[in-house]
Amino acid sequence: MKKARILNITLAVALVAGLGFLVLKTRSVDFDAHNEVINTLRKLKQVDAEWNVDVLKSKTGFNASYDPVASPLPLIASLETGLRATSDQLTAGSHNNAALLPRLEAYKKTMDEKITLIEQFKSQNSILRNSSRFLPVAASEMTEAWRTGGVDAKLHSELEGTLNAILADTMAYNLVPDSALRAQVEVNTELLLQKSRALSPELNERAGVFASHTGTILRQQEVGDKVLGKIASLPTAKSIDELTDGYQGEHETLLLGQQRYQQILVGYSVLLLLLLAYLGWTLLKSYRLLNKSNRDLEKTNYELKESQVYMVQAEKMSALGQMVAGIAHEINTPLAYVKGTLEVLNDQISPVKALTKLSFEFSQVMRNPNRDKDLANRQFAKISDLSKEVEEHEVMNEMGTLLKDGLHGIEQISEIVQNLKNFSRLDRAKVSDFSVEEGLQSTLLLAKNLLKGRMEVKREFGGVGKIKCSPSQINQVFLNIITNAVHAMPEDRAEGGVLTLRTAMENKDTVRVEIADNGLGIPADVLPKIFDPFFTTKEIGKGTGMGLSISFKIIQEHGGKIVVDTEAGLGTVFSILLPVTSLETQTQRPALIDDQDEKFLLAA
Repeated sequence: MKKARILNITLAVALVAGLGFLVLKTRSVDFDAHNEVINTLRKLKQVDAEWNVDVLKSKTGFNASYDPVASPLPLIASLETGLRATSDQLTAGSHNNAALLPRLEAYKKTMDEKITLIEQFKSQNSILRNSSRFLPVAASEMTEAWRTGGVDAKLHSELEGTLNAILADTMAYNLVPDSALRAQVEVNTELLLQKSRALSPELNERAGVFASHTGTILRQQEVGDKVLGKIASLPTAKSIDELTDGYQGEHETLLLGQQRYQQILVGYSVLLLLLLAYLGWTLLKSYRLLNKSNRDLEKTNYELKESQVYMVQAEKMSALGQMVAGIAHEINTPLAYVKGTLEVLNDQISPVKALTKLSFEFSQVMRNPNRDKDLANRQFAKISDLSKEVEEHEVMNEMGTLLKDGLHGIEQISEIVQNLKNFSRLDRAKVSDFSVEEGLQSTLLLAKNLLKGRMEVKREFGGVGKIKCSPSQINQVFLNIITNAVHAMPEDRAEGGVLTLRTAMENKDTVRVEIADNGLGIPADVLPKIFDPFFTTKEIGKGTGMGLSISFKIIQEHGGKIVVDTEAGLGTVFSILLPVTSLETQTQRPALIDDQDEKFLLAA
């Protein structure tokens, strides 16, 4: 049976896990991540194109600085970082991830190479710009030096013509590189150097500096053209397009996989529905069988409940039977007191009645206009004598005292009867606020005859608050345990018995009630059985064995517990732990005894 249950649980878990796996797979395509990757690639392509334009602008001099050439670098780095992160999220666990990674690395390699070439371009173009800016200045200074240096007018004219030709051709070559212009510049530069050798060393040196800058411009222009050619030949746009195509293909593959899992999920769901239908049909059959079994069980349960009611009734009657003699004595004492009081009152009322009669007769005589004065005087004298006698003997005060004493005796009888009535009730539906200390006092009053002459009662109350419970049931528990404590005290014991009642708060939610005696204690072999139904150590006919069993059940249904601590020769302590609020749903539980049984109990 246990193996079958484990197998069924395992199968159910496997089916649910399979359903969860398929649902997860049908939602495996991350459209947001895919769109983010595509948008990032488009931005990269746009930035790359704008970067090429900025490089050409820097080459032609339209950009005053290299900031436009350098500014895309942080943006490209940021886009590449986001692209790699989103790519890892999008292709995690994908079979095409291995195909996408080489494309991503190829793009990265191409872009790094382009960045390196642009850095080279910036360096050479800076040199080219410096030389281009210096060349007109150097030409102007050299012309001025020729004019002031005493150069022959004819030679000066030839040198200036050659210089202007070099300057014009160099500027033209700087804008539009051409091999013919380059050759012409080189020829004129050499001619300028040859003519300058006939001049002074200072002028010759100036010509050399000019020629050096001219050569620098020609060389850097050639290097720049080669770098730009390499930049233009780099397939950055192509690598971005290939990467975009790769991601698009991966996305389409994932979509196809998702559709396939959706189809599998539909089939799997149909299979589960058929399985659930079969299980439902099986459960319906089992439910019908269970209904039939429940009806049989309800009948059996009803019979058991009836038996339980009779057992509880028997235990209650047993407890009441043990108290009947003591209660009769307790009622008889104040009843005899009331009887004696009424007899004395009957004797005391005679002079009052005589005084009342004489007063009435005197009032009749006095109303007669033709009254006999002698008769009136005689009646008045009798009333005066009788009134004096009543006053001297304090008859009215004594009658008032006797009436108070009689009322006190009747109140004692009423209190005993009320406590007996409260004890007899066992209606579980009547839940109310209850003071355990007042309950203990009430129980002591009922058990007064059992305790008298056998045990001294000590009260150590902690002033605990009220709890929510069934008062009659808790009082029954107190009475059962106190009765057991009295029976556990040997009658021939030299020292007197002591019954100690304690109350305290165990914690903020629990009340502790302790009922301790100094009797013989409970033997170790008996202790485990004291709460068993029908177990008793008393002689046959002197106990039902249900007192502690019922007490245990009552406390358990209140959400509490009973703890027993005993030691041979020293006594026993019953600790009752009760929650402050324990019966919120108590009215929904079956009662141990119903109203009809209670009426029978009260009548008995």
